[in-house]
Amino acid sequence: MRRDTPVKRRNPSGQVVWVARYTGRDGRRHIAKPTWNRGKGTFRRKADAQKAIDEAYGLSDRPDTLGDYAATWTERHPRSERTNATNDHRISRVADVEIEGIPLKDWPLRELRRRHTLALVDHMLRTEGRATTGAVGILRALSAMAEDAITDEVCDLNPFKGIRIRANDPRAKKKPRPIRVFSFEEMHRFAKAAGRYEAMVRVFTDCGLRLGEVLPLRREDFDGETLQVRRTAHEGQILEGTKTDHGEPDAGRVVPVPATLAWMLEAQINPKRPRLPAPLPNAPRPPLAGAHLLPRPLEARSGSFRPGHPPPRVPPLLRNSPSCRGHQ
Repeated sequence: MRRDTPVKRRNPSGQVVWVARYTGRDGRRHIAKPTWNRGKGTFRRKADAQKAIDEAYGLSDRPDTLGDYAATWTERHPRSERTNATNDHRISRVADVEIEGIPLKDWPLRELRRRHTLALVDHMLRTEGRATTGAVGILRALSAMAEDAITDEVCDLNPFKGIRIRANDPRAKKKPRPIRVFSFEEMHRFAKAAGRYEAMVRVFTDCGLRLGEVLPLRREDFDGETLQVRRTAHEGQILEGTKTDHGEPDAGRVVPVPATLAWMLEAQINPKRPRLPAPLPNAPRPPLAGAHLLPRPLEARSGSFRPGHPPPRVPPLLRNSPSCRGHQ
């Protein structure tokens, strides 16, 4: 059942009042006349009239404003611990922003519209000087909360959905940091400079793992050819599952390890095991096994891969570079 809103009326004296008129369960129109208003159905404040209608529907115990709903949102609709903390933080950053003279946290969710969201975006970019990516993150948190509020029948529409912020928005004072793209050779030289941590650094470049996925790795996660990514490190804690998991019983993923990196990891796990000899500089590499079965464009590039191993996985920061698109 949709919740009605008060009706605005102007008395013959010129005074504006609000009538708590609503549609009952019998389908007829009624006027809520609570005892705390001395049995009258007209109110000077719209909020009081809405409260009377809510009481008539039995909805008075539901949070009405954005701030009240946000206070218990992550308890009503919990996500992962990290996601809840991120959403709470993002919403708290804009809860006190005044929209049309009223703090956002005091706005009834049912009355928020897209024009209010546009005013919020303008404040974040012009006044607070946020980057476009930061403003987008806040809108995503607000939009997710509004979707759950619709489910709880606290509001009827999502005023934060469909609002787009361009990356080159002229109102943004804080420009995004440029993305630097490195080749595999550059990243391998950087890893070699890390000394005894070379293998750990090469796990980022050769396997494409995140920092929070590399730190909690254990010896039993490596079987000689693959890595079992099952945990995430965050703020000094090790959590089960990864960032891309969605509640699966067997969360995580299996990541193939290139041959050179596999020997590096084996040397750290079993120091007494002999390592491969260092390759000669500029030594030609054998073609990829079965290269004659590949299409001609891929066959021409297959000389840089080791036989019996798939092409190396491109790390997330390298996937958009023109030179690496052929490896995906």
